[in-house]
Amino acid sequence: MLLIYDHDNVLHITNERGLRWNYDKADKPQFSFDYDFLFYIEQDELFEIELGEETSIITDEQKSEILEYLNLLEPPLSLTLANQYIKDLRNETIDKINYVHEEFTRGICGFGDVTALVIAGREGSQDPRRQVARRIMEWCDFAHGLCERLVEELTQTLDEDCKDFSHYLNNLAEIPRVGHFMDDSPIDERFNTDTLDVNGGEDKLGEDKKAV
Repeated sequence: MLLIYDHDNVLHITNERGLRWNYDKADKPQFSFDYDFLFYIEQDELFEIELGEETSIITDEQKSEILEYLNLLEPPLSLTLANQYIKDLRNETIDKINYVHEEFTRGICGFGDVTALVIAGREGSQDPRRQVARRIMEWCDFAHGLCERLVEELTQTLDEDCKDFSHYLNNLAEIPRVGHFMDDSPIDERFNTDTLDVNGGEDKLGEDKKAV
């Protein structure tokens, strides 16, 4: 559970079910103790109060007050656990795909951007990096597909039937090792060349041309 009243006067709430919401420009909750800002974050084991220039640890008695307050709160009617999970899973998938593009597409493989990757990986491409580009695109498609199958399941699931978020998170695609995108030839032989004679010459190139 979580209750934060931050320096921008935003009240952040996570209830026992894991539902998250916040209120902008909110009045701070009233407790028996004084504070300017409050940080009750169970996940990070952070329990602090700021009052003026002083920061103090939340006492057990104060924790009890905060928990009682959290248990009395009702989330907005439009908020559902399934929809929250869907948003979080899609964001996690996008983060993983962006990581692959940053580390592999731009970093190791040397494509300037995703457009260059798509051009190199298109059917009929003669770019010496075409097979690597296709493997990257295939993994991104795979990652999207796994996520959307979970989304489809969640759209048909009532909140009371939702499993713990970690169950869905663990079923997303894992970021592969760099070897997943490479063939058996050394990376410097594949990419440090200005010819199409890659890993065996025209015979190999001819086979690659047929691949989609």
